[in-house]
Amino acid sequence: MIFAHVAVVRSIKSVMGSKIKQFDKTLRPRGAVGVYVLNKKNQLLLLLRNSSHQGGMWCAPGGHIEYGESFEDTAIREAKEECGINVKKIAFLNATSDVYDSEKKHYIGIHLKAVAYTGIPKLTEPDNFFEIKWFDLNNLPTNLLPGNKHFFEQNPMCLCGSGKKHTSCHGK
Repeated sequence: MIFAHVAVVRSIKSVMGSKIKQFDKTLRPRGAVGVYVLNKKNQLLLLLRNSSHQGGMWCAPGGHIEYGESFEDTAIREAKEECGINVKKIAFLNATSDVYDSEKKHYIGIHLKAVAYTGIPKLTEPDNFFEIKWFDLNNLPTNLLPGNKHFFEQNPMCLCGSGKKHTSCHGK
C-alpha cells in the first residue's frame, strides 16, 4: 500500500513539477472542536476570548481534541469546562481548515451542534474568557474567531433547524 502511495506522489510530482508546495513538517495541524449551543430563542452561545491566541474574539465553546478523545467527548468536556453545561446530544455540522499564519498555527476545526443540553451557562474559566453571552443568529459579532467565521462563511445549514442555508435564514 505504501508503494502505491509513493507511486501516486511521484506521478503527481512529474505532472505538476515544482508547483507542489513544500511544507514545514514541524508545523502540523492540531484538531479542535467548536460546539454550537442554542437556547430556546435560537440564540447562539459565545465566549469572548482572553488569551494569547486570538484574544478579544468571540468563539463557540470548544478546544483541543485530547489523545484518544472523540469529537463528541471533546465537545462534552469543553462545554462543561468552559460554560458549566452538560451537552446531551451532539450533531456533526462541518469541518474547516484554519491557518493562523502570524502565530504559526493550523487547526482542523470540527464544528458540532449541541442538540440538547442541561444547565445554565456561566463563565467558568475567567482566566481564559472575559464574557459569555447569547447572540441572535442574525446579529452575530463581527469579531468571531476565524475558525467560527470560516464555518459561517461556508454557508452551512442554519443552526436554527429550519432546513435553510444560514445566509437565506438568519445570516442576512
